[in-house]
Amino acid sequence: MKRLTFITGHYGSGKSEFAVNLAIKKNIKYIVDLDIVNPYFRSRELTDKLKENDISLISSSIGASLGSDLPYIAKEAYSFLRGKDKVIYDLGGDPVGAVILRQFLDQLDLNEVDLLLCINVYREQTSTKQKIISMIKEIENSGGLKITGLINNSNFLRETKCSDIKDAEKIISEVSKELKLDVIYTGVYEKIANSCDQLLGEIISLKLYLRKEWL
Repeated sequence: MKRLTFITGHYGSGKSEFAVNLAIKKNIKYIVDLDIVNPYFRSRELTDKLKENDISLISSSIGASLGSDLPYIAKEAYSFLRGKDKVIYDLGGDPVGAVILRQFLDQLDLNEVDLLLCINVYREQTSTKQKIISMIKEIENSGGLKITGLINNSNFLRETKCSDIKDAEKIISEVSKELKLDVIYTGVYEKIANSCDQLLGEIISLKLYLRKEWL
């Protein structure tokens, strides 16, 4: 895992859920919420839960911004770019959200950076190889950084089966092969994580922190 990990993904991909779980598993001390596009299911909703795991959440410092859609980035987001701490950046998942990356380009050491695309093939916008490749190109053109790896986070929330993940893997593997991008992680709902094997990348067992029991 590189020092700076930017995680992007379309709305519904579960990128914020994945970012939080990854930070907890890897003992990362900082998450920076850069999602200024989607006001729902963002990592900033879990500030208290993250504190319980000794993780600091950096997000908008505008008061009462939890459910807002204000395009504001806390100045602290820039302080990690040349530091030593490992940091996860939860990035907006479309060309509009990815454009924020351009504010960081001149401060980044690309040897320390991963930009990972979180994919749920059971969402219409990323349901085929071509749609995923098109999204990758749009994000790269908008943000100015190349995607460096893929995350298979395909799911039906608590209804997910191992076979669903394996079926999704077939599509994502086609993207991986064509673009020469490795599948770095596969997210698996915690209740089936021990029964799913031979998946690509490192398996990350996922707790559904952002999804209440009724969702």
